[in-house]
Amino acid sequence: MTRSPFTRRTVLASSAVLASSTALAACGGGGDEGGDTAEKIENPDENINPEGLPIVEEEITISFMSRRSNASAEDWNEVAAAQTTQELTNIEVDWGLVNEEAAIERRNLLLTSGDYPEVFYRTGVPSGDIAKYGEQGTFIPLNDLIEKYMPNLTARMEEYPALRTGLTFPDGNIYSLPGIYDPTSLGLRYQTKFWIRQDWLDQFGMATPETLEEYQAYLEEVAASIEGSIPLGGQDMGSILTSLYGTFGLANHGNDAGLIDLDADGKVRYFPASEEYRDLLSFLAGLYSKGLLQQDIFATDAAAFSANGTEGLLGSCGVQTPSGYFGKEGDNYVALKPLVRNAGDEPAWHAVRSELSSIGNFVMTDKSEHPIEIARWMDFWFGEEGAKLFFLGVEGESYEEVDGRDELIPELLEDKTVDEALKPYVLYLGGWYPGWATDDWFRGVETSEQSTEGSKVVEPYALKEVWPAFTFTAEESQQITTIGNDISKYAEESLAAFVTGDRSLDEWDDHVATFEQIGLADFVAAHQTAYERRS
Repeated sequence: MTRSPFTRRTVLASSAVLASSTALAACGGGGDEGGDTAEKIENPDENINPEGLPIVEEEITISFMSRRSNASAEDWNEVAAAQTTQELTNIEVDWGLVNEEAAIERRNLLLTSGDYPEVFYRTGVPSGDIAKYGEQGTFIPLNDLIEKYMPNLTARMEEYPALRTGLTFPDGNIYSLPGIYDPTSLGLRYQTKFWIRQDWLDQFGMATPETLEEYQAYLEEVAASIEGSIPLGGQDMGSILTSLYGTFGLANHGNDAGLIDLDADGKVRYFPASEEYRDLLSFLAGLYSKGLLQQDIFATDAAAFSANGTEGLLGSCGVQTPSGYFGKEGDNYVALKPLVRNAGDEPAWHAVRSELSSIGNFVMTDKSEHPIEIARWMDFWFGEEGAKLFFLGVEGESYEEVDGRDELIPELLEDKTVDEALKPYVLYLGGWYPGWATDDWFRGVETSEQSTEGSKVVEPYALKEVWPAFTFTAEESQQITTIGNDISKYAEESLAAFVTGDRSLDEWDDHVATFEQIGLADFVAAHQTAYERRS
């Protein structure tokens, strides 16, 4: 029997350490400011316009701590979208920019010390921390502010009920504002697709594969016919796994709830411990043993992936759009329908994102001097005018209308990537944003023509019910984070071992027993509770 270093004692010890750190952190939050903030919400300042622009008659400044991606401008107040918004709203933002490498540590230090700003913006506050600091009163509930002062966001939430479901914590409060993927924007909902080279299919005289057997036959032909090729590759293992989830009946409620779905009896399960996942690993291990799966797949990165594709070495891959990574070489790829295990099986595509793309990138603290003004400022970005500014910049400067569609001005893109061209104009670069993304104004690789066409291939077979990520109480979050970290570490190590053949799948029962030893039952039970609470 293969033994694991993870034990129940490890989990309990980790829990005790986390509990201690949680108690220490609590000392920094929930000061007297919370009452002042509530008072400001109940009794709006006369300077505030309840609707329309400007938001305030006399200019004010609001204080943020913001994660600054290296892809974005060094000073956001120099960005055209920010300058225009300040002119429209009469609100200046002290962004409190912190480089992305240091942002999480800085956020945590500020929360622990109690010396935090009005808002944490684009810092990716984890769900467990939202619950903890929400329950303590450090993060203030946004329910009333949304209802009274955020009509644009309210409209989005009414249109897409999953947003409210995923934002609401067990205490009934909403503490964070969402990132939204408009469900009509196919490239955002179906980001990862499985791609294959049409020119090589034609060269081999092969039809587009529909079954796993036909797909493997194509990979074998690539290996035999194209010198130096990598039949199936990726920038990591994740995109390959997600492209095959539907084939093996995994992630049957989409990608955003983690590695959690429902079993045949309608109960929550951690699917890497399932027989279906074992079957998936068996298929991949077979490809790896024959040299058909990239041999360094567990040690590669995005740069190597792009280089392999650009050099014309990849026969198949999972990605948003090959053209976005491989240039003209990427034009040779077409998207596959979901593969099936046996001829006659019904195809199913499970790599589907929720409309709620993220939470935790906007939270308001109990030190907010301007809660209503901030809520109205944020709501601007959830309307069409603000969303266009956020993603496209200023009309006439960075984009223009062409045949009824807003397009980036071509001169901006000369000898530049889209990100480089838009850096002086937009705020979305680097992701981690609360906002409303649609293909009407989002210009990432996900909404490119090839990505959209590929999404249309899988759309007829896509899941209809997709879960947003679950929310938990602070106590539940502490438990699942502690156990979940050990489970994830063991699962990742085991995935690599099983696929590369370092460990035999004959040991599967021992493998599942190790999950149980770590605490899988408690981990699943917490998710079952969250699922029932949401049902």
